[in-house]
Amino acid sequence: MGAQTRLDRKRAEKIASLERVAARLFAERGFEATGFEEIAAAMDLRGPSLYHYFSSKEELFLRCIRQSASEVLERLQKITAAGDEPVETLKHLIEDQVYIELRDYPEFVPLFFKIQVPVETLRGEILASRREHAAIFELVVRELLGRRTGPLGSARVQLEIAFGALAYLPEWFRPGGALTVEQIAAQFAETLSRPFVEMARADQRI
Repeated sequence: MGAQTRLDRKRAEKIASLERVAARLFAERGFEATGFEEIAAAMDLRGPSLYHYFSSKEELFLRCIRQSASEVLERLQKITAAGDEPVETLKHLIEDQVYIELRDYPEFVPLFFKIQVPVETLRGEILASRREHAAIFELVVRELLGRRTGPLGSARVQLEIAFGALAYLPEWFRPGGALTVEQIAAQFAETLSRPFVEMARADQRI
């Protein structure tokens, strides 16, 4: 049983490495221009070796999307479950999103926002993941504003602005630049949460 467990762990680690390499190549070259041979070569493998792990390029891409989305959503949900005040929860979510994009999952983020995917089922998977991700932030904003139901109004615009700022973050960030990831995370959390805090204060004055 122990030997089997070690084999399973080694296989899982290998698959995780393949996913990161594949995600990076998909992001750099696009879905259609990236083949099994290129992914395998980046891992010092032969192209056919990948079929021991994935049946097709589509399955590999889908695995990249599902696995990274699952891990990210779990992280964000833990933040919302911590029981902090809504404004602090929102700041923590934004901070962690910066860490996700710049430090922990930089290879995977472009798959959700940047590259064009010609396969309808994969596009649907990406859209569903993005909606689930956005729903976590929306729920916290609703709690902050005291709006359990109904449209968010101008808060929806601010949410989209925040999502846009976060989505473009990897485009201009340069490792070793003037600001560290931690400093950027703190500034983004403060700046992007401020409009919602002001809305909540305005509602309380009415």
